[in-house]
Amino acid sequence: MKLFKLLKTVGLAAAISALTVPMASAQMEMKVGSFEPEGHYLVQHVYIPYLNEIEKRTKGALKFKWFHHGTLVKAPQTVDGLKSGLVDLVVTTGIFTQESKFPATHVMTLPFQFDSTLEANHVFQKAYHNIPEIKAEFKGLVELGFHVSDFFNLHIHKDVAPVKTLKDLQGLEIGSFSKSGITYSKMLGATPRNLKLADVYVALQRKAIDGIWFPTAPIIKWKMTDHTSNHSLVGGPFIMIPMTMSQQAWDKLTAEQKKIFRSMENELTNFTGAIVDNRRGSSVSKMRKRGDNIIVLPPEEKAKWVAATKPAYDAWRKTMSDKGIKGEAILAKVREYTAEFKGMKHTSADWWGNNWQE
Repeated sequence: MKLFKLLKTVGLAAAISALTVPMASAQMEMKVGSFEPEGHYLVQHVYIPYLNEIEKRTKGALKFKWFHHGTLVKAPQTVDGLKSGLVDLVVTTGIFTQESKFPATHVMTLPFQFDSTLEANHVFQKAYHNIPEIKAEFKGLVELGFHVSDFFNLHIHKDVAPVKTLKDLQGLEIGSFSKSGITYSKMLGATPRNLKLADVYVALQRKAIDGIWFPTAPIIKWKMTDHTSNHSLVGGPFIMIPMTMSQQAWDKLTAEQKKIFRSMENELTNFTGAIVDNRRGSSVSKMRKRGDNIIVLPPEEKAKWVAATKPAYDAWRKTMSDKGIKGEAILAKVREYTAEFKGMKHTSADWWGNNWQE
């Protein structure tokens, strides 16, 4: 009888102990969505090492199951997928596909504001944390790092004169597979040609267009340099693709795990900017080495391009006014932050490794 009571007491104590084990000891697997292919340089050099480091710092309490290339959520599904709990974390959230849900945030995409992706990333980060109207648009989402894509620059056919001034662009037929490229072509005096991405190469090959809006970092990989040799680095359109966790998943984390994610936010924002700038620089270096024309607009010339795209700023201000938001105050803040981060250099972290630069 005494032995039975002892066993019963020990069993009860074990049960109580099991119930009071800290959550940090429990393993949680998160579903990670990515619309990029697994081999993409951002996936291999940034996103996988980042989540591996999170797993390491949480001592294996957090695990990550990857769904690459849109197998769980495609770009237009990322926001709703996060809010519904279909996916726990998305490495590049396609807020650019749902502009109506992020109207204040899209102050970032007004034309010709930034000189580097690193700079734009940190302006995005500071705007999110300091402008209430922007942060409110991310309700139900937890931002882990801030990232914009490479700039879409003007790449002109090798048989067409380079675009050094706004006057040089007048009347040229410029292809684009993005809405912003079409819009800015019209404002800048070019003749826009709306193309599918898959048709851009052939259009250049057949000289059906004089040039294209295209991100410079991957332009060689996409072989657009087969037919373009005049490159105007105007710092044109880009898209915003922050790394985001669902609020439901975030709420399941321990305080210590949340602290780990927060401690790496700035490093992640830095890394995504640095590597895109590096890839752009690598492409420019290769094109310059083969004798291409690389054009960077001087400040007085760039001011003319900004003036020509004033309707984009006016349209955004009207959208803000219609929603009862003081757009001019938001724009002033973004310009203040842009001046703060102008010309900034990246600071590496140990988990970046040494093989990310070209």
